[in-house]
Amino acid sequence: MEAFDLNPPAWTEQATHAFKFCCPRCGATSREAERVWLNRRSPVYIEGRRRKWQEFYLCECGQAWWGWSDERPPSELAGGDRPHPEPPNPFGRF
Repeated sequence: MEAFDLNPPAWTEQATHAFKFCCPRCGATSREAERVWLNRRSPVYIEGRRRKWQEFYLCECGQAWWGWSDERPPSELAGGDRPHPEPPNPFGRF
């Protein structure tokens, strides 16, 4: 499965950062992408010891784009009333 490969596929080399988390060329959502690759090897740590990573998408129009995982809009499948769990803190409580 390409999404979780350790090495990036060749199509990610031409990816453009999409600031609205959709294809910058045609406006298609990430759910409409033909291919996906998650750059889980290089997370960025943000406030609250949370992580974010790059998510790469190859759109059906041929445009490769990426966005930060924390920019992805909430899924209608997740249910809006469920809180997102925080990862465990390996250092215990402060």
